[in-house]
Amino acid sequence: MPTTPDIKDFRLAYLFRDLDRELLAQIAERACWRELDAGAPLFAKNDPGNRFYLVKTGTMKLFLLAEDGQEHVMELIGREHLFAEAVMFMGGRYPVHAAALEPTRLIAFDAGFFMGLLRGNTDLCLALLAAMSRRVHGLVTEIDRLTLQTGVQRFAQYLLAQPAQKSADTRTIRLPASKQTIASLLGIQPETLSRILSKLRDEGLIEVNAETVVVLKPDALGRIS
Repeated sequence: MPTTPDIKDFRLAYLFRDLDRELLAQIAERACWRELDAGAPLFAKNDPGNRFYLVKTGTMKLFLLAEDGQEHVMELIGREHLFAEAVMFMGGRYPVHAAALEPTRLIAFDAGFFMGLLRGNTDLCLALLAAMSRRVHGLVTEIDRLTLQTGVQRFAQYLLAQPAQKSADTRTIRLPASKQTIASLLGIQPETLSRILSKLRDEGLIEVNAETVVVLKPDALGRIS
């Protein structure tokens, strides 16, 4: 596999989709591929934030560690999503830990070089500002969801937002992480998630088979209040 990515590997990511080919070529020259085994760390909190990343395959976990060593999952990053790009504007150190949940391929971008492009290109700055504003709007919506919804609502919406294999009126979803990790992401206890799964199964809305969930009644699940 080449050590540097091709433009086509990243040009559709939100930071890059409005850039011309010349700028994309410069960014590609300074980028590189990374491969991580399941559980392998990428960076730790307070490490220098000299790179940001695009997930191409696999899933990354961003998390904090409590004093007792317990993980608090902040976000799961799936394929074709960027992360750690905001560190460029936040003092230069990663605010969380990052590790691979499964075998993962990433593109690593040079944050210092990208900042240099910004300093010399007003149009690029404006495009980035628009893209990041859209991203912030999405995060505000996510915060509203977490603070205003019940645990059942959070899990139902989370489940419906996952990639699924659709057949007739059902959706088959492979959970991207362990149930404990998903519970942490949704701000609920693992035992609470177990009760939610049992409740939804008893109501005939889902079937659970190990790490696979079959949504039997998507419309009814979406109407949970």
